[in-house]
Amino acid sequence: MDSGRHLAFPFRIGSDGRSAAPQSLDEHVRGEIIQLLLTAPGERPFLPAFGAGLKRLVFERNDPISAALAKATVSQSLSRWLAARISVEALEVQATDALLQVDLRYKVLASGEVRALSLRQQPGNRP
Repeated sequence: MDSGRHLAFPFRIGSDGRSAAPQSLDEHVRGEIIQLLLTAPGERPFLPAFGAGLKRLVFERNDPISAALAKATVSQSLSRWLAARISVEALEVQATDALLQVDLRYKVLASGEVRALSLRQQPGNRP
């Protein structure tokens, strides 16, 4: 991978004074997934449909319905925006007590590497 083609996530300045680049293709793809999952639809002016909006769930109830909605949203977003980069091997979303957990296992298509990513959110439990 020509690491100079991509910006590191989160954006930062490298030791050479230029914008930092990811160390590997796998690191770059992981950053893309995190950006997609945590970006709210409408947040990016030139890509208003981009994002899965998981951060908004902090204000929602934590129940099986929220978990199912989160799973559907994440699945659709990954399929729409990253289908050329990854293949989803497994996607689990669980709502337990005050914790919403998203576990994703995916294959980086360019390298064939299987990776895992886990995100946890503690939504508000409104009546």
